[in-house]
Amino acid sequence: LDDAVDAIPVHLAGGAWGVIATGLFASPTGLRRYFGVENPEHIGLFYSFGRGAPDGALFGCQIIGLIFIIGWVSLIMFPFFVLLNYFGLLRADSLEEIVGLDVSY
Repeated sequence: LDDAVDAIPVHLAGGAWGVIATGLFASPTGLRRYFGVENPEHIGLFYSFGRGAPDGALFGCQIIGLIFIIGWVSLIMFPFFVLLNYFGLLRADSLEEIVGLDVSY
């Protein structure tokens, strides 16, 4: 894929980190405030150490969710990329690669 502005790594890495960080840093105060749960059973992995024992349930759910998101996007986008490749629209022309994608578009 020709990605002149690096949108794929930025959004992929940023989105994945957002999902993982929720499983690591979800605080009891935040869960109480946003979900109205008085005493949340599962909190972020780092906050669970304050309760005496690590609880990786929320972190595990976030990782499983991330795997499903990546699988879903791959499944949905694969036919689209196959069609783009078939019609020759997946890559830029050779001249545009030499000139530079920022300049040519």
